[in-house]
Amino acid sequence: MFRILLVSLVFSLTLFGQNPVESVKWEDDKRLVVTFKNWIKSVSEFAFYHKDSGLHKYIFDIDEGFVDGALMNLEDTRFADSIAIGQYKPDTLRITFRNKKELKITRRVYRKQISFIFGDEEKVVKKPEVKKSKVVENPKKQEIVKYTPKPQVKKRVSKNDRKNKLIVIDAGHGGKDGGAVCKDNKAIEKNIVLDIARYTGEYLEKMGYRIHLTRSNDTFIKLGMRTRIANNKEGKLFVSIHANSLPKRKNFKSRNGIETYFLSPAKTERAKRVAAKENSEDMDNMSRKGRNNYINMLSREKILQSHKLAIDVQSSIISHLRKYYYHIEDSGVRKAPFWVLVGANMPAILVEVGYITGDRDGKRLTDRLYQKRLARGISKGIEEYFKKNN
Repeated sequence: MFRILLVSLVFSLTLFGQNPVESVKWEDDKRLVVTFKNWIKSVSEFAFYHKDSGLHKYIFDIDEGFVDGALMNLEDTRFADSIAIGQYKPDTLRITFRNKKELKITRRVYRKQISFIFGDEEKVVKKPEVKKSKVVENPKKQEIVKYTPKPQVKKRVSKNDRKNKLIVIDAGHGGKDGGAVCKDNKAIEKNIVLDIARYTGEYLEKMGYRIHLTRSNDTFIKLGMRTRIANNKEGKLFVSIHANSLPKRKNFKSRNGIETYFLSPAKTERAKRVAAKENSEDMDNMSRKGRNNYINMLSREKILQSHKLAIDVQSSIISHLRKYYYHIEDSGVRKAPFWVLVGANMPAILVEVGYITGDRDGKRLTDRLYQKRLARGISKGIEEYFKKNN
């Protein structure tokens, strides 16, 4: 008898990958089965030991797989310390197993299902009953043909198209609102994100785009005014840059990672915490319920385009930084009710470029070269978005 781990997730419209997840469940006690809407075309996998965290990681990427919104962390992990399912790239779903000890995981793909078998496969998988069937005259017809994806021709954004696109870059906080502070190196969020915003604007201008900074100096601007500026300038995209932080507590310095948010009512406690920190300065006059009700009335299309932009920017930042640095933590794309994004008439995202209180992120975020490479990753992600959504 199967024990259902999660309620089946059915999506009527797939906007990124072509193959949405329908259900996740345990079978035969030692086998985790993920079922998709369509046949699985290809799967790549790799494993490594993460020295800093002391965890073995087993990663499986499903071509054209898709899951809606934020990272899905399974509660019933059984043989692993954690199991996460999330969107790695617009056309790639990633399933990650983490465990302190080495795991023996065998994966099997059959049509719409991928099975992850823990331990000895022979003890787990039941042998199917052999049924008599008619003699097949040409057995070759029964062979499974491996799918070879057609090479995708990347579209280019013409110089003329770039000139017609204005990108609004928003450096978070400013003036009386310093944002997060790291006491160890005296770093202040408002200064760090302003530098990254300037570098991002410079890279985009060199690529041929027009840019506008909501603030170019240490000035306080209310949240609602930031998107009003973007709307008045008729911007094509709105990108708000911030740095994350954690309150001082046990092991708070060990939290590092880059994540990108798009507008949606918060679904997780983590998203609520981050949004509360960024919304706190001038949103005391509206309740959380009131903000969520307002967000729910926004254009579905704008939110979906923002989701696409968030995926491209997050993927670009991580891949670019990993060319130069070890231990770049990818915290993924997430939903959250950031009020700074609400009023934008264009796709809008908020990038948390790292934890200013983190032992690694905190040092790197004050380094000029690291800031420039972060900015380069953001600008390349924006370019990638326009290639697909010109």
